[in-house]
Amino acid sequence: MNEAFQDTPSPTEQLAQLAAKRRWGWSLLATGWLHLLAFSLCYYLTIVQEYHDAPAYLAIWIAELCGMWLIFRICGGRRSTLTPALTIEFFIRRVWIAYFVLAFNLGSLNTLRGHIMFEFFPAMASLASFAFIIMSLTVSGRFFGAVLVMFASGLLMAAFLTHAYLIFALAWWLVLNGIGIVLLVNPVRDPAAGISTP
Repeated sequence: MNEAFQDTPSPTEQLAQLAAKRRWGWSLLATGWLHLLAFSLCYYLTIVQEYHDAPAYLAIWIAELCGMWLIFRICGGRRSTLTPALTIEFFIRRVWIAYFVLAFNLGSLNTLRGHIMFEFFPAMASLASFAFIIMSLTVSGRFFGAVLVMFASGLLMAAFLTHAYLIFALAWWLVLNGIGIVLLVNPVRDPAAGISTP
């Protein structure tokens, strides 16, 4: 009885096995570069073109979200309907869905207030920092490194608002590539197959 209990992986271990199976490491690496490209384009519009209207930025962000979905689908393939989603996976999805909803809400508030530039943009880094705090408490303490990166980027974005898009792009690039590399260099043993999954 005790041995069977000990052999049952914890929710965090199950999530790590799922991440390895679905190749989230490669997905996060590719998403990091996509995000860097998207927000570098936003930076170009802000600094070089001096363009501050919302529609172009919104189009870039929506295109990036679609690109993220495509990356995870290509890297992980279509998910089997026979594989039930983990409880912790559902929880993490909800955390990041809440982040995206609140991030778009910040953009709406900025537009309604009539700001020419995205004055509320640094708060988006604070939202990301909070999401990673939740991740560090529920999944792994190693996510606290991402908390610090996003916290620092928010301060830098507030101090250098004209360069906020570039700072945000580099911060997320660092975080996503860091998490992706950790997932790739630390293979997870799949107890069903008895082998390590890269």
